[in-house]
Amino acid sequence: MKENPTRQPGDDTTRGVRAAASRFGTPELPRHHVPRPRGLDLLTRADAVPLVVVVAPAGTGKTSLVAEWVKSGGRSGDTAWVTLDGGDGALGARLGPGVFWNAVLRCLDDLGVAVGHDPGPAGSWLPSLAAAVVAGGRRLTLVLDDHHLASDEVMVDVELLLRLTAGRLRLVLVGRHPPALPLYRYRMTDAVLELGFAELAFDDAEAAALLAAVGTAPGRPEIHALNSHHHGWAAGLVLAGRGARTRSATAPAAPDLDVADYLRREVIDALPGALRRFVLGTCLPDEFDDALAEEVAGPGADDLLRAARAVAFALPSSREGHHTYPPVVRAVLRSLLVHGDPHRLREIRAATARWSRRRGAADDAVREFAAAGAWDELAETLANERLLVRLVLEGAGGSLAPSALRLRTARTTVSAAAVVRAAGHLAVSDPVGCADELARVPAHGAERGRAAVEAARSRLVGDAATALRSADAAARVLGGELGAHPAGALPMLVRQCRGVALLRHGAFELARAAFEDAADHGEVRALRADGLAHLALTGAVEGTLADAEAAAADALELAGEFDSALGGHATAHVALALVALDREEFIAVRRHLNAAQPVVEPLPRYLAHHVTAALDAAEGNSTSAANRLHAAAAEARGTDPWIADRLRIEAARGALLDGHPGLALHELDVLTRPSGAAAVLAAAAHARRGRAEDDTAAGRALAAVADGFPSVRDRVEALLVEADLRLNHHTSGRAEAAVDAALRLAAPHHLRLPFRHASPAVRALLAGRTRPRQRPAGESPGDEHVPVEALTAREREVLGHLTELLTTEEIAAAMFVSVNTVRTHVRGILRKLGVHRRYAAVRRARELGLLDR
Repeated sequence: MKENPTRQPGDDTTRGVRAAASRFGTPELPRHHVPRPRGLDLLTRADAVPLVVVVAPAGTGKTSLVAEWVKSGGRSGDTAWVTLDGGDGALGARLGPGVFWNAVLRCLDDLGVAVGHDPGPAGSWLPSLAAAVVAGGRRLTLVLDDHHLASDEVMVDVELLLRLTAGRLRLVLVGRHPPALPLYRYRMTDAVLELGFAELAFDDAEAAALLAAVGTAPGRPEIHALNSHHHGWAAGLVLAGRGARTRSATAPAAPDLDVADYLRREVIDALPGALRRFVLGTCLPDEFDDALAEEVAGPGADDLLRAARAVAFALPSSREGHHTYPPVVRAVLRSLLVHGDPHRLREIRAATARWSRRRGAADDAVREFAAAGAWDELAETLANERLLVRLVLEGAGGSLAPSALRLRTARTTVSAAAVVRAAGHLAVSDPVGCADELARVPAHGAERGRAAVEAARSRLVGDAATALRSADAAARVLGGELGAHPAGALPMLVRQCRGVALLRHGAFELARAAFEDAADHGEVRALRADGLAHLALTGAVEGTLADAEAAAADALELAGEFDSALGGHATAHVALALVALDREEFIAVRRHLNAAQPVVEPLPRYLAHHVTAALDAAEGNSTSAANRLHAAAAEARGTDPWIADRLRIEAARGALLDGHPGLALHELDVLTRPSGAAAVLAAAAHARRGRAEDDTAAGRALAAVADGFPSVRDRVEALLVEADLRLNHHTSGRAEAAVDAALRLAAPHHLRLPFRHASPAVRALLAGRTRPRQRPAGESPGDEHVPVEALTAREREVLGHLTELLTTEEIAAAMFVSVNTVRTHVRGILRKLGVHRRYAAVRRARELGLLDR
């Protein structure tokens, strides 16, 4: 810096005493300094403005960047630097006007602006000082480092000096909070350059250079992760890098206590009380907005948010109007909050929970209400119909269950609490506890939730008839007609429960319609998974294995980590076990049976018994298989007559495969009602017994199958029985035609087990087929998939919306038609494409090229 030849000898002594709290001269760059061309490029814009403000928290490299700019710009002759010193460096320690202005005057002396006397009140000498600056004819730069240590009253005179020097004096203010200047005036005229933490943050390349300078050289992915964690905060990177260099290899993930200490002591503890309370109050969510800021701080939230952005690392997030803290800062703030005043912590958690609830972040709200011990608000939040359905279906593995279970021992005053407790018991497969809590629900409180939870409970413990009555009663409470398309998560849960009850009665078509609705319901993922899983179970029982497999896979993908007794996880695995059994993939059968455990719902549990018995039979343990089936049928007889019949049919099948057609017919005689599967098996038993009267009985049984609505499996088995009868009558041509038809029908589903169960004569016919059947002229290999009718224009439009995964309601809105009209079109599409659900329809349409037309 230049010497001032006109300075009086006594001035240094006087001003040296008055400015003893300051250090003069541009500081040397730190040993591990990293060049920062991005920051330097920003500072080049300072040439056009009289005021530069560099404000950021401690450890961001403010001083080193400005020092690099001063040194690299060759401005030493026109630039003076003073670092103000408040002793302990706390934000609250302010320098008075005398010390501040003497430091400024010494800098101006060094720049050749003669001031030969100690100043009195600034207003009396500032005009002459400004005139002396202007008269010098040079543009001078004065860097005031740690300007935040100067008192606010000083800044009034600083602003006057800037105006009077008319651009000849440029001030560079470097500090930890914004100066008390009317910055908005300078912004209006583009007369100020402002740099904050966002501009000072190191990018990955700069972070790598900084870490290398302190002796650490992690790989690129590690650098990116570390820099993201610190958001380019220089001090954090340096401390973390040095810590990594000395950290034990056995504890590479240990937290860096130096970083936490630095943040706490240099940044957070130095904040004014109101600002410290603000940052602690907004650190629980990963992001916060103005609404949470106001919830925490009240009317002064805007000013505190601006201060937090300047001095406490608050940053704008990727979402407009939202803010966040770097992960390392957020972690330290949360630690201070958790280990601080418990009462204040509860207040902040409750405020955060209310904010989360208003913005639709239900999981966050539930978690924070529970942590705050705000039990009434927690119960009221969980009583929301969508959350209640999630709680029931997601089970103990869901995000809501841990908080809901804490209500079991909490004191509450709201009527909804008993319903939430009941749902929580159901989530952990405790129907007895669920019933006890439902009995505590007030007579005129939470009727909708009570009815729906009772319908779900009946799926686990009631017989099929009771489960259906419970679902019907709940539907009436929720105000919907039984055949209407329900709106909302809770009515849809009840409809799904009714579908399960109908399936337990063997009413496949009615049940499938309910499951389709649930699978199409986009509001609750677990509800969709439950619908898809039961669609898969229905398809597996009927033999549409490809559709069943796809539905089960979709269900498991949606169910994810959920492990509720309801919700579809176990049901989907049982469906896949049935599919694998029909395909004779026995390793997969065992895998899915193991994954399904425990199977609590009655229907999949009984079907799991069927699969296990089939495995026993396949391994030659026919007696064990029969005993298991008879025991399960006896258990089901009082609660589920349809599944009891189904198990009896499988026992009859085992007797037939063991060569006892008479015993098979005896097993079938005790069934409570006729079915297609029973008729096919009876026909097979008569055909294998070989008596004259048996041919007639077998024919009648097959006619009964044809007159009904047989499933794919029943149709395949019926064709194989027909082939057996044709072979008995030595009409091998017709037998081959029947076998061909069975193969074509089974091929899309990879259905194999019926062919293994066919009669020895039919199996011999299958084994002797050395070439494929000759197709009639004009028939292509894919003709069996061609729709029985062409799709209408409206059906093709609906099909297009199905590919976009729109719900029924969304399709209706897009087409300006009613929901019932859309459902009619969907049923037509499914019928014409020969599938049972909309996902399968989309796949079939793609196979046929219908979506390309």
